[in-house]
Amino acid sequence: MVSDTGTSEIVVRRGGGFVDGARAYKIVIDGIISGKVSKNGTLRLKVPAGEHEVIARVDWCGSPPVHLSLKPGEVAELGVVNGYGLWRIALGAMFILPGIYMFTIGANRYLKLGLIG
Repeated sequence: MVSDTGTSEIVVRRGGGFVDGARAYKIVIDGIISGKVSKNGTLRLKVPAGEHEVIARVDWCGSPPVHLSLKPGEVAELGVVNGYGLWRIALGAMFILPGIYMFTIGANRYLKLGLIG
């Protein structure tokens, strides 16, 4: 439980899945790598109350940013998953143009990060 002392908590949950199963996702809060979450894992981070930008990253790919405005004692629960899935990655591996898009222009949509609930 986070006390009402000007701190809040960001909880990031990651489910299972075949894609990226062996790799941990980095959680970046306000431009700083704050922790990692592995397959079927949960990461709990205490942060100062206020405005925060959260991004999930793996290698050079990531998620669009999630903007949070947290009050003291508030807990924000986020979920992170692979945004492309196995079939899109296979498609990108088989065909040049989808692959180029996914790992260049679309690199910041490789992961999906969002509020739970």
